[in-house]
Amino acid sequence: MKKLTSRKKILLGVWGMVLFIMGDYLLGLGTIGTSSEPDALYGMMWNVAPDWRYAGSSLLGFAGTTLFAVAAVELLKVMETKYGLSGSKLYQFFKTANWGGILYFAFIHIIMSVLPVVFNAGMEATGDMSTSAAMVIRVTKSIAVPLLAGFLICDGFVAIGWIGLVLQGKLPLPKIALICNPVVIALLGQSMNLIAEGLDSGFESFGWLLMYLVCALKLVGQEERV
Repeated sequence: MKKLTSRKKILLGVWGMVLFIMGDYLLGLGTIGTSSEPDALYGMMWNVAPDWRYAGSSLLGFAGTTLFAVAAVELLKVMETKYGLSGSKLYQFFKTANWGGILYFAFIHIIMSVLPVVFNAGMEATGDMSTSAAMVIRVTKSIAVPLLAGFLICDGFVAIGWIGLVLQGKLPLPKIALICNPVVIALLGQSMNLIAEGLDSGFESFGWLLMYLVCALKLVGQEERV
């Protein structure tokens, strides 16, 4: 790992996000989604999908988090050492979000994979969709606080920090780069649900991917080590 340049280390975050996107689609495509159909339950359409999809999503989450951790540590070092951002309040938002992501990304892929497995188990045991959905909702309520906190800290803080740093010109990036963050890209991805429910699944991770790709290509040189 020491032989890798800063660019290559940061690019590991891009590959980590590729794994996350694959895991996101295993988790979200064609499983549970919002619906206004008359037979929808709690405003959702609930579908049984093979458990291997959720096991695969968890494994991809672990692997992606490992790559992301290496990239995040390097990117933060570049921002502090090369660009002197350690004293910036906006950078502190960005830094907190990235450190939080090292813990949160593995957690969310595992816990979100558990929820549809609970539904599958309920359907296998009872054959009743209402009972199975109620089981999922009960589990969701018990983990709602860390899920929401993780989202606010990781996606919310990184968007605030990134957009602010780009707008203030603290990074050598064009203003258009501010859209390369998970919140903006996830919002854009919502339009994909007009085509098919669950097509937006990987867009949050895609926002992180774009942000790390921009950083790898623009903040460090090809052979640079920081």
